[in-house]
Amino acid sequence: MTPARSARPESAFVPESSATFRMGRLLLLLGVARQDGRTIDSVDRLAYYEFFADNPWVILGDGAPSDANDRDSLRLAGFSQTQLSYASTGHRFASRRERIRGDLAQLITFGLVRLAGTRFSTTEGGDQLVANMQSSYADAYRSSASIVLRRLVRLSNKRLEENVEEWLGHSWLLVDLLDDVRGADLSPASEKGL
Repeated sequence: MTPARSARPESAFVPESSATFRMGRLLLLLGVARQDGRTIDSVDRLAYYEFFADNPWVILGDGAPSDANDRDSLRLAGFSQTQLSYASTGHRFASRRERIRGDLAQLITFGLVRLAGTRFSTTEGGDQLVANMQSSYADAYRSSASIVLRRLVRLSNKRLEENVEEWLGHSWLLVDLLDDVRGADLSPASEKGL
């Protein structure tokens, strides 16, 4: 007799749960920015660029003929417009933005990323690591990151925020506002009213 097999399926690898994967992706983005001569001036911008490089169809629609080359590049890189997600785009962004500060701090601690004023860039060691990242995913992410950076770096902060609100919808702002009031003192009366 053979032993009974577990009815529970093996757990799948969830990239967002792996700090190593997240830091590798962040390092790839910073490497592409450096290679393309683009600057990243704040953690907020870095969070936007990183999220949209992994979800490029959010900023790239089907309509404009001027977007055809970028759409073709993303398809060739393997990005699908029909990816499934169990959470809304805005909620996924809010969750990822929370993690990016810790991941970035670790990359700086490891000497792979430097902070000069408010600008982030890879170090020589970071560039070497990025050059050694050879996989289909890394190549696809590089293509997407280059497209996203080219489109978003040139936008003013105000215009970028307006576009992000349009792409992610208003629901992500609710999550953002609730994140901003953590730790606020609420009177017992105001808690009962909730």
